Amino acid sequence: MIFTPSVSEWLPLLGRVRFLIITFLLMVFIAVRQWTTIPFPVATLFVLAAVWYVLAAIFVVLQRKLPDFQWHAPLQIVMDLVMITGIVYSSGAQDSYFTSLYVLAILMGSILFSRRGAFLVSGASFVLLGCVVELTYYNIIPRTANSMPGPRELQSWLGSNLFAFFAVAYLGSLLAQTIRKKGVELEEKSEELRDLQAFNRDIIESMRGGLLTTDLKGRILLVNRAGAEITGQGFGLLRGENVAELFPGFWPVESDEQGTPLALRKEIEFRTGSGATRFLGLSISTLRTGQNEAAGFVFNFQDLTELKRLEREVFNKERMAALGRLSAAIAHEIRQPLTAMTGALKELARLAPLEDDDKKLVQIVSRESQRLNQIITEFLDYSREKTYTFADLDMVALIEETLLLIERHASASGKVRIERNFPAGKLRAHADRDAMKQVFWNLCNNALRAMPEGGVLTVSLDSGPDTVRIAIRDTGIGFDPRASARIFEPFQSGFAGGTGLGLAIVYQILQAHKGQIRVETDPGLGTEFVVELPRASRSRSSGRPDPRLAAEKLRPVGPLVGKA
Repeated sequence: MIFTPSVSEWLPLLGRVRFLIITFLLMVFIAVRQWTTIPFPVATLFVLAAVWYVLAAIFVVLQRKLPDFQWHAPLQIVMDLVMITGIVYSSGAQDSYFTSLYVLAILMGSILFSRRGAFLVSGASFVLLGCVVELTYYNIIPRTANSMPGPRELQSWLGSNLFAFFAVAYLGSLLAQTIRKKGVELEEKSEELRDLQAFNRDIIESMRGGLLTTDLKGRILLVNRAGAEITGQGFGLLRGENVAELFPGFWPVESDEQGTPLALRKEIEFRTGSGATRFLGLSISTLRTGQNEAAGFVFNFQDLTELKRLEREVFNKERMAALGRLSAAIAHEIRQPLTAMTGALKELARLAPLEDDDKKLVQIVSRESQRLNQIITEFLDYSREKTYTFADLDMVALIEETLLLIERHASASGKVRIERNFPAGKLRAHADRDAMKQVFWNLCNNALRAMPEGGVLTVSLDSGPDTVRIAIRDTGIGFDPRASARIFEPFQSGFAGGTGLGLAIVYQILQAHKGQIRVETDPGLGTEFVVELPRASRSRSSGRPDPRLAAEKLRPVGPLVGKA
């Protein structure tokens, strides 16, 4: 006998059907005894029903204790046929009203077994029924029927039951086979649907941009992992929340009469739960069902914060490049007549006798001309293409040399205390020694000038995977954070008598070194400049220097950051 793959699924149903049939039989027995005068062996039938109840309970226990036992189904079908035969015999054999119970057993066999198994159950049912009828007909066992038909009527009755049993077995097995086939197809389709849902979910979660969907009232239906990370929210915790409360810039959505959003694309400023400000590019579309009905909204958004920063860098770089070209042209045009004027003034002072006051005026003009000439020289040096000699330098030793000079500076004596936060070992960066000394000197000198009444100058060094980080912090007067984007431009000095070229030169040098600089300031509390330089690679630091890198003639390239 071949079992179907659904035996374990159908056996619990068989148990419930069995209890239902037995309960129905008991109700029939009680109704016949109470409301009819038909002679009926109620006591015998009650005993058989009770035995059948006990067997049904035993079957349930065995199925739970021995779930892997393969003969549960045949054993239960056999015992059911035996109990049905007992009820049929007790209720009148061929006159019994319960011969249709065999049909239920055959249908269950069609479900549990293959077609051959269903025919075996129908054959066993006919054999048991025929044996009972034949044995009572020949008085081998006591008769329970009220009357006994003739031989021809009995043969006709048995033939009709034989045909009915096998017809039910055939039709039941055909129906069960169709159900099993459809079940297999349904399982395959369900598996494909689960794979498709998992694939769609993987696509949504693998998107680099954020995806958020809501219903028409603004309740969140879905947020992918990238969206949760961009907005700083917990992944999987937003479903059912109100989008207007969590993401104010997303809602409300203005739509036309067809439900299409009016603003399909916009940029918003978004503040995360941690207080960080991010710029998001947001596109909105209508979420439609298969019937093309609006069911909500779909928000696609990307984090544009880094892109905005790069745009500001490019803008600053282009603006400074234009200023450099303009300054070089103006400086060149001014220097020639200034030199001629200075020379003519000196010659005039030598040839003509002058009073003391006139000599002082000539000296003032000469001194200011020299100062103006020095400014122009520095400006030309700033705008001129430079050559750098790169090497792997120990930043700790290089900054220590600069700080020794700063400590001996006249403005630092007795007013400024210098704190060093240096690592124990060496921190090597790929840089030009003289250029980096100029960077550190300019930054430290600005820090001293920002503390006219004295203070603390703190210099810290640490390293990352690819960079060396130098932080120079003072406790001086600070400046307006809104002006931080312009402090690296020429002639943007915040000190009296300053040319405004110091930080511009720092910016230019770091640009050539492919480094970065950023500034953080708070008026009245001080300023911190943070410089990041490319760290020396192990291949360069462990071996001899590459002679091709001895002199690199570079134009100002690479990104820089100037932000408050």
